[in-house]
Amino acid sequence: MLINDSLKEYIGKVASASPTPGGGSVSAAAASLGIALSTMVYNLTIGRKFYEEYTEDIKEEIQEGLNICNRLLNEYIRLIDEDTAAYDEVMKALKMPKTTEEEKKARSEALQKAYVNAMNVPLKLARLCGEGFTPTMLIAEYGNPNAVSDAAVGAILLYAAIEGAVLNVKVNLPYIKAQEIVEKATKECDEILNKYKESRDEVVNKVLSKISGKW
Repeated sequence: MLINDSLKEYIGKVASASPTPGGGSVSAAAASLGIALSTMVYNLTIGRKFYEEYTEDIKEEIQEGLNICNRLLNEYIRLIDEDTAAYDEVMKALKMPKTTEEEKKARSEALQKAYVNAMNVPLKLARLCGEGFTPTMLIAEYGNPNAVSDAAVGAILLYAAIEGAVLNVKVNLPYIKAQEIVEKATKECDEILNKYKESRDEVVNKVLSKISGKW
């Protein structure tokens, strides 16, 4: 599994002549690093002196935000390998025999199933990346003042992961025959891109306003 590789090994595999791991897997890796940064800010916040001055309601929000980050981190990490496995299924279907009519039919059905799955995996990532902005925004507001810039970097990486995931959705769409699936995925991708671009900018601008006094 890719997640068991060292970072150097993983980057080496990305750089190799093999088509996997590719952009979808790397997008999931970017999302993992993005939410990991937000998680770090939570861990540098909870239990600190300034944290104890927050109300119990805010402390509960912060703890819930950390729980969300931990859940999402596990989800993103799984998708690093899941995306690669989905692409491998496409390649496997492409190599199926196509001599007889029966073989052609079986190959076509396998390809459609594989392409839909190869589209659904990055679409799932794009959706999950959207969920990461709520806890990231929260810790950008209440996090350790010396570490909130990391939450902004996290937001930037989350949105980059969304952009990469959407590209990997759209690269599969021309091969999918079910137009209702294509139209629905296209619409959802465009909505996710527009919605979370604003979320990314909001986090970054909030952090910039907090750190501007230090310049």
